[in-house]
Amino acid sequence: MAQPLMLLGDTAKLHVRVDVDENDAWRLKTDARAKAFLRGNSELSTLCEFVRVEPYVVPKRSLTGESTERVDTRVLQVLYAFERSAIPVYVGQQMDVFIEAPPVGGATTTKVVGKVAGSAAGAPD
Repeated sequence: MAQPLMLLGDTAKLHVRVDVDENDAWRLKTDARAKAFLRGNSELSTLCEFVRVEPYVVPKRSLTGESTERVDTRVLQVLYAFERSAIPVYVGQQMDVFIEAPPVGGATTTKVVGKVAGSAAGAPD
């Protein structure tokens, strides 16, 4: 059977799995602020609460098709949580997540780790 007959989970608090490029992983701080935006409407956003970092850097599974994207990209997966009531989002929907990170090189401002996509999930794996 390819699909389960029933899925169970608490959807009051949603989790988003964020792929952080391995080249930016060193910039990730667990106490950094993260903000998720609904893909397709950047006016709908919510602050996210850090949940955990997956222990291994893994090959990126979802490719966007952008010309600047490397096929051999490896990512660190980070989970964040937010209340479903914060924005109208559905389980499985993609979001853009920005994570504050320390500046790189001579930059004097704080930059984000990157624009990354994750899927809202009812419960972390």
